[in-house]
Amino acid sequence: MAHNLILEQTEVAQWHSLIREAEEQCSCHLDESMESYLVFTLMRFMKDQDLATQAVALDYLRSHGLPRSLRIEQLRDIGDQCLLLSGLYPQRAEKRLVRVSYYVNMGRSAYHHISDNVQQSIAELYRELAEAFVVLMDLLQAIREFSSPALQPIQNLELWSDTGSTAAFDRMAGDAMPLHESLIDTRTRQ
Repeated sequence: MAHNLILEQTEVAQWHSLIREAEEQCSCHLDESMESYLVFTLMRFMKDQDLATQAVALDYLRSHGLPRSLRIEQLRDIGDQCLLLSGLYPQRAEKRLVRVSYYVNMGRSAYHHISDNVQQSIAELYRELAEAFVVLMDLLQAIREFSSPALQPIQNLELWSDTGSTAAFDRMAGDAMPLHESLIDTRTRQ
């Protein structure tokens, strides 16, 4: 039993370390509750090979017909899955012919809905998750970038335009998108 406890603490410490590296790279800092929520969400879903295999919008709509406690659990799973998909697996959006911002909007909506339907002490956490969704997504994309690019330049442009993601803007600006010469004002060349 003690051996399992040590392994779990190591896994938690590794996730915390990765998140702190991403925070440093993104020049932001999560408070303890947000960081812990993100760590445990990562741990819970990293073992799930079927991450959002069904349409998120359908699950969201179906959740409204469930009893309150099941609805909140379903919405939490939807919000968490959308956060992980937009952050760690944004390329799945392209495969499903949607923008990454689809997951951002669905996840924010799920967290907001939870915050409106739970007791005040829990509501604040979900309100914060909804408001910080893009920052959390940026952190997860930074973790993704440690091994491979998260998005193509055009996807960064769409994500920045749709959500205001500063990380997407920075990656887009770093790609130095070329302009067609017809778009350059010839009066400035003189």
